[in-house]
Amino acid sequence: MNVREIAFQSLLTICRDEGYSNIVVSKAIQAHKFSDRDRRFYTELVYGTLRCLNYLDWIISQLSTRKLNKLDPVCLAIVRLGLYQIFGMDKVPESAACNESVKMATKFGNKGMAKFVNAMLRNSIRNRHAFVIPDKEKDLETYLALTYHQQDWLIRRWLKDYGPEETEKLCQYFDTIPPLCLRVNTTVTSRDELLKELVEQGIQARPTTVSPDGIYIDGHLGIHELECLKDGRAIIQDEPSQLVAHIVDPQPHELVLDVCAAPGGKTTHLAALGGPSCIVYGGDIHEHKLKLIDYNAQKLGLKNVRTLFQNACTIGQKYGGRADRVLIDAPCSGLGVLRHKIDLRWRKQLSDLRTLPALQRRILESASQCVKPGGVLVYSTCTLNDDENSRIVTEFLKKHPEFHVENAVEKLAVPGHEGPFIQLLPHRDGMDGFFIARMKKES
Repeated sequence: MNVREIAFQSLLTICRDEGYSNIVVSKAIQAHKFSDRDRRFYTELVYGTLRCLNYLDWIISQLSTRKLNKLDPVCLAIVRLGLYQIFGMDKVPESAACNESVKMATKFGNKGMAKFVNAMLRNSIRNRHAFVIPDKEKDLETYLALTYHQQDWLIRRWLKDYGPEETEKLCQYFDTIPPLCLRVNTTVTSRDELLKELVEQGIQARPTTVSPDGIYIDGHLGIHELECLKDGRAIIQDEPSQLVAHIVDPQPHELVLDVCAAPGGKTTHLAALGGPSCIVYGGDIHEHKLKLIDYNAQKLGLKNVRTLFQNACTIGQKYGGRADRVLIDAPCSGLGVLRHKIDLRWRKQLSDLRTLPALQRRILESASQCVKPGGVLVYSTCTLNDDENSRIVTEFLKKHPEFHVENAVEKLAVPGHEGPFIQLLPHRDGMDGFFIARMKKES
């Protein structure tokens, strides 16, 4: 298969079969051994099409009398891919985008599908002027949604919460391509040493702004080319996520419990910070995900990590008063990390924001029982939704006077934040959205 066909197959897996884009893309790159040029073309086709999905579907809805959900998923993937090449990739000739798409429709569909694809793409070229996004002044909501590729309901919510100016800044942030962020395995090397090595290799590397353990990699370097990821001197983990373990602040000889741990980024970070005598348990409700925690711990050479097959909603019944420190990185709507998980931004539903708080309350209620007197409880999410963040913690503290909030910023200074909670907002902090609260139980 050529690069376009591989991109089409990946899009089909992601959009029809609900595969995770990062996993699908990574597997394809490893399987096909692309040249550097082909790898860039492939990733641009897949991620670019996913990023612009609502704009491409807006064009399709004007070109076709058939509704999107009535189109064959194979046909829809081919048309989307072709339209992205026409409207989103200046260096791809329009004729090549059309011809290659028709070939794929013939190969993976039938002659009827090929005729439909040909008509759709050629009509889009002839009527290009009709697919101009409405002016900001005339239709702000549609302008923001189509320009910055976000769902309409989310734009409406942000406009209500932040106003037009800040909403556009937030959208601009989420429409950028994030740099690769590494967390240095400080048990075997230092950030300065690894930074020096990367720079000497000609890699564009720079330290993270707040996290003392992070390194940003700029440019289009493939992760499979980084030796430090292969030999366990670093792991991929975004900067806001790295802050959480520092707020937990594990100490030697303590028992630390990470109740929603997979795939183990924060678990292994806690283990590295606490040292070999600090035992860190990573718990998860999915047994197959515990293998990811074990894998990452082994790769980083951390022997103080244990896994725990356990439901976070009931964990307090079994392990009450056992842990010196408990971390709850709660399941959430993920509205703070939309630039990373492009496919997930289209799967988010307004109903998620209504149902998740109940689950988060149950987890917090149960996991808090695991904290020893005098112990620490940290609650975090990667969302901007206040109903999943400060309101959850505030309600919990009202019901549990044995816990009191501590100033998280005192453990790790975050510019522009005074505490006690840390709520990172991308358009203000230049980092993905994250919430962190630190509480202590009376001794």
